[in-house]
Amino acid sequence: MSEADSEASTGASPSPAQLAAEYRELLAAVELEPLGFSARLNLLLDLAAIVPSRIEGRVLGVLAINPEWKEAEVRRWLQQDRLPPRPELQALVRLLVSRLGSGHDPQRWEAFLVYGSPLVASPVEHLLYREDPGRRDIAARIFARLTERYEISPASYDAERVFQRCLQLMQQFNIYEWQDFQAGHMEPFRSVLFPTEP
Repeated sequence: MSEADSEASTGASPSPAQLAAEYRELLAAVELEPLGFSARLNLLLDLAAIVPSRIEGRVLGVLAINPEWKEAEVRRWLQQDRLPPRPELQALVRLLVSRLGSGHDPQRWEAFLVYGSPLVASPVEHLLYREDPGRRDIAARIFARLTERYEISPASYDAERVFQRCLQLMQQFNIYEWQDFQAGHMEPFRSVLFPTEP
């Protein structure tokens, strides 16, 4: 039985030195980069549609929002899962969420950007997700890859229904960018989208 377990079973309080040691261990284990933050931020930027796409100058578009930001730091936000300073993140999220229409909560979006699903349920409405051109392009690529890889005949499925199901599955699997679709997704997507195929 560990010292901590022994203390818990006897009800004794840990000493300040023990708490400090435990805190240092926990601090060392904390992930400094919130994994997936960049993908979620890019999704929100896509949905807000106020800056260019990633291939058309997104970094410069974001820099135009606040000329005091540095290009290198914006690139880290958009590509390397680095968080902006908290006040700047909050202001940016409020600005972007205001473009999504009523019913969207900036605090929920902020929590989702930082922590992601499943810790914070996705605030992306399914219809909003389906209408986004970036997500539709990814769904089309997944659809094409599946039908080619598994040699699925076009006559064996209803294309519109399967395409909509693909968009729904992408949202459930938190696929916001093409890089999020991994080789391990192929079989689950095939079995859900084309269940009657061998």
